[in-house]
Amino acid sequence: MGCDIYSFAEVKINNNWEKVDNHFSLDSYEKKYYNKEKSGNPFCWRSYSMFAFLAGVRNYDRCEPISEPRGLPEDLSDEVRQYYEDLECYAHSASYLTAKELLEFDYDKTFWNRRVTKKEGNCINGAALAEEGEGKVLTYRQNLDGWFFIHLEELKTLGEPEDVRVVFWFDN
Repeated sequence: MGCDIYSFAEVKINNNWEKVDNHFSLDSYEKKYYNKEKSGNPFCWRSYSMFAFLAGVRNYDRCEPISEPRGLPEDLSDEVRQYYEDLECYAHSASYLTAKELLEFDYDKTFWNRRVTKKEGNCINGAALAEEGEGKVLTYRQNLDGWFFIHLEELKTLGEPEDVRVVFWFDN
């Protein structure tokens, strides 16, 4: 069973957090599927490397996450809270990060990515743990895909970095 992310951008306006709509680029498949150009959901695709970085979820890479899950913020926008409550029975590892935290992270920092693919009996395990001498030393930038950085750039345009955040949780 796979794991997915639900993510929402919020901006602080007059001391209240408000959900952002139609701000984040979609790839060509998503544009056609959703029949729109932009989404309100940053980082909203299945990438276990990204999940590991954001909250230590499905951390087959064994990277150090930017933060352990913090739970939902108390001042969550009503719209995002309703999304969460509708899915709460499936949700886990809820958290949030400000644009400031995401922008200040050193993506050129390296780590030993211990995720490797190994044959185990008659099966292929794409999340096997590397032994000494296996795996790769990568930067976080190399490990996260280009769409992550496109959405990070788009977050910057929403306002002051401490007044912009991404709220997210996972299901599986």
